[in-house]
Amino acid sequence: MRTGSGEERESALQSGWTVEAAPSIPEPVEPVIPAATASERGDADDASEPDARPKQMSNLTVVLLGLSGGLFMLYAWVWMSWAQYYADVNAAVAAGSGSMGGVLQQIVFWIAPLAPVFWFISALVLARTQTRKLVLALVIGLVVTFPLPMVFLSGAAL
Repeated sequence: MRTGSGEERESALQSGWTVEAAPSIPEPVEPVIPAATASERGDADDASEPDARPKQMSNLTVVLLGLSGGLFMLYAWVWMSWAQYYADVNAAVAAGSGSMGGVLQQIVFWIAPLAPVFWFISALVLARTQTRKLVLALVIGLVVTFPLPMVFLSGAAL
């Protein structure tokens, strides 16, 4: 083994073996990259927080997402069941609308039950970090996509 002066010595493990000192590895040099100023990034408020991570949702928000997501799925199921119930009537109406009108009517008729699911996903994507806007969008969606045929066509009164 080499000592600090660079000479080799005999190993105590096995006679005749020599152990060399580990080669000296230079410390890695990190490149110096000039940090962008707040005015270059366009956000003067976040200049003091270089490691700003997005806020997590609160437990109440996650529970609200679960409940409203379940309601939106229930809405979609009710709309789909009514679409299946009226499929024959819609086919007869579409037949009298011409070829292009019939195709478009059938497409809209069968995509419409997915509106609650699309509303939930778009509200979640567009307002994920802003809790108040997310809650407002979900409440508006629960009102707008409510399955009215369930109330008015089933004979139940308000």
